[in-house]
Amino acid sequence: MSLDEKISQMIIPAIRTWNEAEVTDLEEYPELKEALQRHQYGGIILFGANIKDTEQTVRLVSGLQENNLAIKKVSSHIPYLMPIDEEGGIVIRLTNGTRMTGNMAIGATADKAGEKAVTTGRIIGEELSALGFSVDFAPVVDVNNNPANPVIGVRSFSDDPEIVAELGKKYMEGLSEVNVAACCKHFPGHGDTDVDSHLGTPTVNKSYEEISKTELVPFKTMIENGVDMIMTAHITYPEIDEKVNFADGSEGCYPATMSKKVISEILREDLGYKGVVVTDALEMDAIMNGALVEGESGSAEYMVNVSEKVINAGVDILLIPKDLKDEKSVKFYDDYVSGLEKKVKDGTIAVERINESVERILNLKEKYAITESAYEDNDIEGKVETAESIVGSEKHHKDEMEIAREAITLLKNDGSTLPLSANTGKILLLGKLETDKTLAEAAMSRLRDEGLIAPETEIIYDYYIDQDSDGDKLHYTEEMAENIRHSDIVIGMTQTNNSAAMADEAPMFQAISSAINDVHEGGGKFVLLSCRLPYDTARFSEADAVLLTYLGTGMNTDPTAVGEKSDKAGAYNANVIAALEIIAGKNKASGKLPVNIPEIIVNDDGSVTYGTKLLYERGAGLTE
Repeated sequence: MSLDEKISQMIIPAIRTWNEAEVTDLEEYPELKEALQRHQYGGIILFGANIKDTEQTVRLVSGLQENNLAIKKVSSHIPYLMPIDEEGGIVIRLTNGTRMTGNMAIGATADKAGEKAVTTGRIIGEELSALGFSVDFAPVVDVNNNPANPVIGVRSFSDDPEIVAELGKKYMEGLSEVNVAACCKHFPGHGDTDVDSHLGTPTVNKSYEEISKTELVPFKTMIENGVDMIMTAHITYPEIDEKVNFADGSEGCYPATMSKKVISEILREDLGYKGVVVTDALEMDAIMNGALVEGESGSAEYMVNVSEKVINAGVDILLIPKDLKDEKSVKFYDDYVSGLEKKVKDGTIAVERINESVERILNLKEKYAITESAYEDNDIEGKVETAESIVGSEKHHKDEMEIAREAITLLKNDGSTLPLSANTGKILLLGKLETDKTLAEAAMSRLRDEGLIAPETEIIYDYYIDQDSDGDKLHYTEEMAENIRHSDIVIGMTQTNNSAAMADEAPMFQAISSAINDVHEGGGKFVLLSCRLPYDTARFSEADAVLLTYLGTGMNTDPTAVGEKSDKAGAYNANVIAALEIIAGKNKASGKLPVNIPEIIVNDDGSVTYGTKLLYERGAGLTE
């Protein structure tokens, strides 16, 4: 292999758009086809912009592989790794597929969680494989031991490292059953952070001894059980790492992605990992806006200098140095590859270090039969037919719903508020967004058809947030307040993704607290349906009943919808349906809390922080 070929194998670009148009059909973009043939990249990652339906996705993935194998003047044709972020829950790309419940909901199934994690991995893997994807950037094995974490949260199985380790292993087993490679993330652990690394640089102030007992536990288990790929985190660990001088003259630590201490010493040597290490996206702000090395942010020079540190740290794959989206980015990649070549030729990066990474990548491709011969018979129509029978299938949705029903956790039920009384006259279902009505109305209609909600019971749907370019605005009218005061039951749905949403001035807090006060004023009861981070239950202790679903995404998808080409509804929210079934008395809650919920302290300025006292302990959950 030439040096260009070796370096290109270590790069995975994204192709979300081309000249601002979403790339869904490669044949529509001959310039992009040509650009992709300039270097034989190790893989291409697709995002939601690229994925519209099952047939289109099969054709796009197959087209990418065909185009890659048509590259001229290479030592051998090497198909792409096709990775994708399909975790389940709040992070998915297959909108026509089966969403699954998300990791924290799996953790809530308690003694059944191992079985449910395997099932989740297998279902997601079957759908990915049918579409042509070979790597799932999952499972998340971060330990969510910081309730203020704005980016992991319900993507984590638990705040207990042993639970996370076991369920991560089981999820990986499910993927492995259908020949999809797992990539656990985000090493060495993104759980104890209060900054999103997409938007800034998180810092974890823990010693090596401390993370060995928490953050590293799941990764050690995954390594011992043969995980093929590990993704790094753009997080600094100042108690562990060495100080460096940044380009702007300041001093600090490199993010773990760039740290030889973290990757070579801890991951490779201490934990004995011999598999492929991939960066989290290098386009993220924690890397791009950190002034970490010389060069203008986003330039080829800057990214070459970043990547020099990344490669020398011991990382194998450079994920999304930039979107390949126009002619300017084509030049970026030419300069990027040639810049890294120069680093190798002048000895800044050892050629042995490059060879080591390429060997790992090629071994992974061979293990999963990602070879030229596997793509010679490209039966597109057959692939489409197979994929349409698998992706979002009735069986997969049935298994998804079973997990959701096991996960719903009842934390509080004062005065036997639940299930609903047979003589409940008026229910007001209060969603966060106007589009939340889509799923809620479909689910309540089905429950009425089943005789679980009386024909004469009035059901009203409303919402409390208007969204625009300036952010969230409170939508709580006097008409709403009057309807709430005259309701027997108000079901209020929260979708909390950070502690700021619970501050005094936050629209969500104002709406939910107003609804609780208004329904109580009228003599009715309030059911809190916590649809994302369960920690918000501590802010609304006046609720009469509290149910946790661990998922608020997908509320705008009708579970009874009929698509043009199939009878599958797509990636809807099974968790909320399961919770509404419990409210109506169809099923009983059996989920157990997979994290501790601490008390919330309201500061003088109306902001909130978490205290040390636990309001609900891990394992809590009523069954009646």
